[in-house]
Parts: sequence; structure tokens; C-alpha cells
Amino acid sequence: MTKNELIAAIADETGKSKTDVSAILTALGAVVAKTLKSGDDITLGGVGKFSAAKREAREARNPSTGATIKVPAKTVVKFKVTKDLADAVA
Repeated sequence: MTKNELIAAIADETGKSKTDVSAILTALGAVVAKTLKSGDDITLGGVGKFSAAKREAREARNPSTGATIKVPAKTVVKFKVTKDLADAVA
């Protein structure tokens, strides 16, 4: 599903305009990013939980050459789906 298809589906489901839904999704993305950057988790009821985790620096191998490369430490975003959603899909 593309972003435009998602906006249309939410607009049909809620009776809101596509412009309003688009603005809400944009704001949601900004709030999630701001919350994760501050170090907090964010839970979307019935969908899942976003969290930020620090990944340590490590050494890896280039599969084509076999050379060892250093991968720097970084912060990654994790998402865990709620059990109800996982059961509904399965």
C-alpha cells in the first residue's frame, strides 16, 4: 500500500478529508521522530511500539572480497507489533 492509498483508506474509514489525513500522518511521523530522538518509546495502540536502540560498533566481512570492514556504532529504530495485530494477520 502506498502513502496515497493509505491516506485514501483512512479518509474513507473516518470521513475526514484526504488533506486532513495527510497532515495528520505527516505530524505523526514528526512526533515519532522527535520522541525517539529524545530517548523515549512510543506506543500506537493496536499497532505496535517504536523504540530506539544503540547498536555497538562491530567488524564485518565484505562478502565479495572477504575483507574485514569496521561498521561504526549507530542508533537504529525498532518496531514491535502488538500480539492482537499479529494474531489478526496470522
